[in-house]
Amino acid sequence: IKNFEQTVTANYTLPFEKIPVTNWIGADYRYNVTYSWRAGPVERKDSLRLGNIIQNAQDQGINGRIDLIKLYNKIGFLKAINAPKRPSAPVTRKAVADTVKKPPELGAIKGLLRLLMSVRNISGTYTLTQGTILPGFTPTPNLFGMDKGWDAPGWGFVLGSQNPEVRFRARDNGWLTTSPVLTTPFSQSQTRDLGLRASIEPTTDLKIQLDVKKTANTTFQEIFRFDPDSAAFRSLSPSQSGSYRVSILSINTAFRNNGSINSDVFNQFSQNIEIIQNRFTLLQGAGYERRSQDVLIPAFLAAYTGKSAQDVSLSPFPRVPIPNWRLDYTGLTKLKGLKDVFQSVTISHAYTSSYSVLNYSNSLQYEGVGINIPVEDYNRTLFASQINEQGQLVPVYVISQVMISETFAPLVGVNVRTKSKLNFRLEYKTKRDLALNTSNAQITELSAKDWSFEFGFTKANMKLPFKQQGRTLTLKNDVTFRMNVTLGNSRTIQRKIEEVNTITNGNINIQIRPNVSYVVNQKLTVQMYLDRNVNEPLVTNSYRRSTTRVGAKIVFNLAQ
Repeated sequence: IKNFEQTVTANYTLPFEKIPVTNWIGADYRYNVTYSWRAGPVERKDSLRLGNIIQNAQDQGINGRIDLIKLYNKIGFLKAINAPKRPSAPVTRKAVADTVKKPPELGAIKGLLRLLMSVRNISGTYTLTQGTILPGFTPTPNLFGMDKGWDAPGWGFVLGSQNPEVRFRARDNGWLTTSPVLTTPFSQSQTRDLGLRASIEPTTDLKIQLDVKKTANTTFQEIFRFDPDSAAFRSLSPSQSGSYRVSILSINTAFRNNGSINSDVFNQFSQNIEIIQNRFTLLQGAGYERRSQDVLIPAFLAAYTGKSAQDVSLSPFPRVPIPNWRLDYTGLTKLKGLKDVFQSVTISHAYTSSYSVLNYSNSLQYEGVGINIPVEDYNRTLFASQINEQGQLVPVYVISQVMISETFAPLVGVNVRTKSKLNFRLEYKTKRDLALNTSNAQITELSAKDWSFEFGFTKANMKLPFKQQGRTLTLKNDVTFRMNVTLGNSRTIQRKIEEVNTITNGNINIQIRPNVSYVVNQKLTVQMYLDRNVNEPLVTNSYRRSTTRVGAKIVFNLAQ
């Protein structure tokens, strides 16, 4: 046998929808595991018996749905409120007045109940992907990945178990090679991904979407091999690395000196450093140096999320994700004076903000690491314990850079369509990326602001003359005109403690793109366009650039 692979997949739908009381809840569970055995190199000498490599991967996922409209509709009165209004039939006036008394209007009560039923549905996904690689494995698979004795490597490993003790069990059972030159590491990886979404409708015209996201990647590896000098297996160079990303809320500082050379938010970051440093000293009895990463990161998070340095968590890994959102409002067309002119008017707003630890690894002075220890526990229940020669704490994890990325896309957006086929769209977007480099305590701030304008209309049955074989043909087809204008302003500022802040990059960008298209028939379209792009730099080491493209296109579609 040179290669052995097998896959086991199980899917289960929880029976909530089968029960009338819980049919508004839905959940699916997925379990997938793969196991592989790969033959090692041909054995020639005792020292070159490197053994084989076994590997498993486990993928678990659960999808959940809560349809709150179904829950509300279990009450008849609430179901009537949620039901869309049907167009009323024409009323014929009777000669005799109707003397039947009508029930009083309950508009206010219905409106209040509709507001209380704003949350319409909630959905979520959680996936856990894990894998283990064990080199130096000597047994050969027979059936279902197990050896002929139905013992190695064990049903747990074959079915996706991620117990890190598997290497010690293999050692104790004599399943590992005793070659001292084995260099393939024992490794385990884990990815946790959480996503939640809630739809909120305070009214039928206002829709709000909330999103929560969190992703954590972790990898552990070490050289686990036989040491002839001690006649025992040893763990060499254990290391853990990974990345971390979570949705946060940094809107409190989004409009404070954004893109300005002087920033009071950065000044607050500088002041927070001493506060965080004192908190560690009081908590552990020993402190970090002023520019230590464990001091800089909480000071950075406190300053740019608008929190107090006395209350912010000391962990560089925020545990609880905070919702971001998107809003769409379409109710303006119901106003008197607008509904006769506009077919649709949509006002949009969206906000996303995330915090990322781009890469981390364990300090070499700490060996008790592994994927079974959540990084969120760091500086909560797991604290640094090693002291360097200067009497200062050594961080458990080495983090080179963290980033806050914030986007309003758009901050304000208006999309209009009139009944005369006139389209108008205006959007204002902003973006802010804040990268803290822990090696020099500097913050690189990228800010961008973009205005985009789009205008278009369609002229129906426009007459354009064409000549064919000496005859003039007049076609009555639609011609569409569009104008796109974009104005962008972006700059990168390098901020340093007790030094001068400098603009290291930036430009003002203007784009103008008009085009006219005419549909001759179902197969032939003629278009004329212009594309003007001007880039004005904000730094002296770049040049002004401008490009202009003008042309015409004839598109003939053979597929129709």
